[in-house]
Amino acid sequence: MVAKFTEEEIKDKLLRFRSAFIGSPYLKAVLKELDECRELSKLGGDPECMIVTGDTGAGKTSLINKYLELNARKDSYEGTVIPVLSTTLPGEANSVALFQQILTDLGHPYPFESNNEVQLRKQIKDLARNCRLELIIVDEFQHLIERKSLKILKETANSIKSLIVDTKIPMALFGMPYSSVILDSVSQLASRFERRRVLSPFRISTDDEQDKYLALLSFFEGLMDLPEPSNFTSEDMFRRLYAYSSGNLKKLKNLLNAAYKAALENGELHVSKQIFAEEASSRNSELTKDNNPFLLPMDKLKVIEPGKYVGWDDYTCGKGVNVGIKDNPKVLTFSDVF
Repeated sequence: MVAKFTEEEIKDKLLRFRSAFIGSPYLKAVLKELDECRELSKLGGDPECMIVTGDTGAGKTSLINKYLELNARKDSYEGTVIPVLSTTLPGEANSVALFQQILTDLGHPYPFESNNEVQLRKQIKDLARNCRLELIIVDEFQHLIERKSLKILKETANSIKSLIVDTKIPMALFGMPYSSVILDSVSQLASRFERRRVLSPFRISTDDEQDKYLALLSFFEGLMDLPEPSNFTSEDMFRRLYAYSSGNLKKLKNLLNAAYKAALENGELHVSKQIFAEEASSRNSELTKDNNPFLLPMDKLKVIEPGKYVGWDDYTCGKGVNVGIKDNPKVLTFSDVF
């Protein structure tokens, strides 16, 4: 038996699967906390700010996109209303570049006309008031840290503090785990970002962690509109999927996107182990029959669980102030996961 789908059906199914938001209880709590920062800041006092950190592929961008979707810009007769502004920092940015990028995203006609921080902050304040801005999200915040001396870190931190004080608008920072370094370089800024949330990779060495990972796989399989179950949560399949992704959400999702597409286009009834093996090899030329997790015998699987400091590698390898932090991933033995 072969499942027949039209091109339009395949397109619709892939669109729904690829764009789905993975709303775990933790991520939903972070979304709610962003709302709290906005609402509490309207009541006076210091704006409520927060920082969300995580390794590449942890889900930071998806979280931002979902929040923007829930709080979209609106055009009115009074002008454009921007309740939430999201800006992304270019590599090796400084505070001036951050302010200019905020002005650009707010629609300022001449965002790069000035390099004066005081003037830039005033422009942001005026434009933010006109747009009724309630929250500024800064993504890739680590670019303010990389290759910076402690002196520059402190200057940058003070500039951000001044922007928050001037505008009275809360800020939510998203970045790699070492993004917190810039906050801790200035105590006054650190006190404004007491809300700190970490998006961690999935782990499976405890029953509780394994249950969360299985729930994720079940969620993904439920989104796949195929005639037969693919059994992602079976002992065989879930360990192979973990061996491939090492708990990284983006890596897992990219493989599932490709495998689901292949299954639909080939008229398969479900996503098979063979499809995963082929798609994994096509995505990574280093995978062969001798190390492809979907081809190896179960007792030959190499399952590596991320350590506590996953995502700090760039910072500790010379891209920032040297600190004695090194990630130690855990290689799980056969008995650990069986």
